[in-house]
Amino acid sequence: MEKLTNFFDSVVKEFKKVSWPTQKELIDNTIIVVVFSIILSVFIFGIDQVYSTVLEAIYK
Repeated sequence: MEKLTNFFDSVVKEFKKVSWPTQKELIDNTIIVVVFSIILSVFIFGIDQVYSTVLEAIYK
């Protein structure tokens, strides 16, 4: 039981060392990730459509 207590004490000490982002940083980074994900998914969708069209033309 002492090992478990020491483990959780260590975890708490390490969490105190973490540099947590501010709310503004968190919101900004979340927006960046969402926008980039949308852009990437639209790009992949476009490439898929081009490949589908080309393959459809070849196999008809």
